[in-house]
Amino acid sequence: MIQLLQSMFSSMAETWHGPTMNVRAAIPEAQPEKSVNSAPSVKGDPYAGDIDKLQNALFDGHPMENGTHVDITLQDLLQIVERKRRRVDAYRGLVSRLKKMGVTLTINSQKSKHNDSEFEKR
Repeated sequence: MIQLLQSMFSSMAETWHGPTMNVRAAIPEAQPEKSVNSAPSVKGDPYAGDIDKLQNALFDGHPMENGTHVDITLQDLLQIVERKRRRVDAYRGLVSRLKKMGVTLTINSQKSKHNDSEFEKR
């Protein structure tokens, strides 16, 4: 798009024989917006800030070990790791990332279905 504008302005400037204009300097570069959903991302892992917040709040800063199971309510999790969308599905990426680390994160909300036995889940 910038190349198209530059070629249009350069061809007009050549025929007009007026001063040339640097089109790239006139067009402001788009700056990426900050995400409201998570903490600033570390290179390659957008959930690193969220994981650090969880570790600090639940484990006093100690790293979560493989096989750890975290059972937390949505209201408590929203206080630790804020999200713009206040639903369990807003944490899917974090749950998936923790699962790759061997940590199980179970989020309970008032709208979640709670079953007492394994047979009712089938």
